[in-house]
Amino acid sequence: MSDIVKYKVKTLSNLFIGGAPLPFEIGGIDQQTTLDQEGYPYIPASSEKGSVRSIVHEDNSDEKTAITKLYTEYLKSEEIKNRDKIKTLVKDDEALARVRERYKEAQNVVSAEYLFGISGFNNTPKLMFSDLRLCEKFRDEKSCFSIDMKNSITANGTTLTSNPRTYKAARSGLTFTGEIRLHKIDALGKGAEQLCKDYIIYILKKFNEGIYRLGNSKSRGYGKIGVSIETEEQ
Repeated sequence: MSDIVKYKVKTLSNLFIGGAPLPFEIGGIDQQTTLDQEGYPYIPASSEKGSVRSIVHEDNSDEKTAITKLYTEYLKSEEIKNRDKIKTLVKDDEALARVRERYKEAQNVVSAEYLFGISGFNNTPKLMFSDLRLCEKFRDEKSCFSIDMKNSITANGTTLTSNPRTYKAARSGLTFTGEIRLHKIDALGKGAEQLCKDYIIYILKKFNEGIYRLGNSKSRGYGKIGVSIETEEQ
């Protein structure tokens, strides 16, 4: 079984991600969506990872519970397995107590969200996201962007001021491709890799319900996407 989930994201509304303010220019663009090195829009791994993690956080499925149990057992076994090694490497009693406390804290708040990494621990079983790149057929700077005008409301005491701002967003109808690697997931135990792979596909498909969105300005209609899994297209 492959340890990679390959998938495509299609924008169903305009998409705006991050974007640093551009130098002031009368009649110019105030902010633009994140661009790759060739000047085309892309979806950074961190943005996709954050959105997927938000869905996992709200999920209450049996699969999430099962993955949480896997991480509980994993942390317990890792602590036991490394106990003697830690004592050899860490001579200071206070430092040793801090290491033990770190394991204890991690076990107290264990969650399927550990799929995105465990604070204070390196090289643990987790998901590794790639950037999502714009498909070749859409790489046309004249047609892959939308110039949108939005009003920014600022308050100065009781006075409200409306300031028009211009955004350069990725337009609706674009397709991006990316992948998620299941890094060391088999260390969670027998059957863990299949369980986690099925679970992340289930979570990705949640975007197709139209409730969860990606990027900035979601309340203004931005960031609606559709997701398809590559193996299901073949």
